Amino acid sequence: MKSILRISLTALMATATIATAEAAKIVKPTPRPVIETYANWQELRIAKGWPEVNAAVKLPLPKRLLIATAALTAPDRKVRDPNYGFALLLAGPTSRDATRLLAKGILMNDYVFGDRTPAVLRSLAAEAMRGCKSCVAAYGLIQYTGLDVPQNDVIAYKWYRWAAVVGNAKGIEATSLALAEGRGTLKNISEAKKWAARLEPARRAKLYTEIAKRIVLSKTPEDMAVSSELLLQSIALNPLDAGRPAKQLLNLDYPPSVQDEAMAAIRAEGRAADPNALKVMAQVLWKRDKPEAVNEAISIFQTLAERGNADAIDYLSRALARSDVDKSRKDLIIASLQTAAASGYASASKVLGDAYYYGTGVAASLDTAQTYRESAAKQNDPEAQYLLGMMMLQSTDKPQDDATGRQWLEKSAAGGYPLARAALQKLSSN
Repeated sequence: MKSILRISLTALMATATIATAEAAKIVKPTPRPVIETYANWQELRIAKGWPEVNAAVKLPLPKRLLIATAALTAPDRKVRDPNYGFALLLAGPTSRDATRLLAKGILMNDYVFGDRTPAVLRSLAAEAMRGCKSCVAAYGLIQYTGLDVPQNDVIAYKWYRWAAVVGNAKGIEATSLALAEGRGTLKNISEAKKWAARLEPARRAKLYTEIAKRIVLSKTPEDMAVSSELLLQSIALNPLDAGRPAKQLLNLDYPPSVQDEAMAAIRAEGRAADPNALKVMAQVLWKRDKPEAVNEAISIFQTLAERGNADAIDYLSRALARSDVDKSRKDLIIASLQTAAASGYASASKVLGDAYYYGTGVAASLDTAQTYRESAAKQNDPEAQYLLGMMMLQSTDKPQDDATGRQWLEKSAAGGYPLARAALQKLSSN
């Protein structure tokens, strides 16, 4: 019995030792994936070791497809090179995969194929018959835009509708737009909205904004009403990207009640609202020129200025000069600008420099003005460099600042600021 007990205790101790050792192991964090970024296609091509296009078209098809995919579908448009990518796809021999990539490239890039267009259309049509959704949509796009073929809305609509029926998102968007405009088919906004409803919310929101932008041009009461409804739905569907629908709703001749509804939707998002929508809303409130509207606009501009929005900082500068803005509000504006300046935003430092120099909304202080102007100047702001240079040259109690002031003017002139060049010429002639 004692032997059995001894064996059991030994086993338990061994298990505990193993568990302690396992617990003592340091778990290494999973390394974050390296995200490669490139300024343009040439930089990407060289980094990957891919040849110039004349040599690349002679590569085996799998390699051509790999490189063409990057050239035509890179998420960053400035990195793409459609000329390079399509050249690789159109060089024989080809394949079904190449045709499908060709279709995807057409849908993602603006491009014309010249005398090769008939061959491209034949390839797209053949693959469309095999069930390629993007090939159907690409064929319709060429007809819709008239890319080296006679523009034909009727044929385009048939192909787009086919793409929509089989679930291609581009086809759904194009079908919806054609129905909304009556392009290639009878105008039917109700049907257009049914097709749009098949898209996921963020994409549907963008489509609603585009439809609204197109149909409002008719100026008919019916289209104006539908347009405003679609824009409000767009804001509701994707409030974090409400800038475009808000800009249209608040800057065009929509009824005030509709504009108020749009602003209420933006307000409901609070500080999480789309900054572009907030800026548009604040600009509209500012133009209304009523005390409560201006105060709300200033509050919004303060929020945006603290995030470094240059337009908001400019509006706060104007608010400091307004006689109808009270002292307590101006103190809050100064505090917001100081927060932005402390975060490294040169435009805020420049505005504060002007405010303290002229005593706009704050007690004048040349020393504080110089501090803020110097902060902006050191961030390579040519205007701030000019203002700082002139300020130092005009100082009567610090003659030693003359050389430094001239240096700031030279930096400003090198940055392309014309007043700095004129000031240096005047100094040289004296």
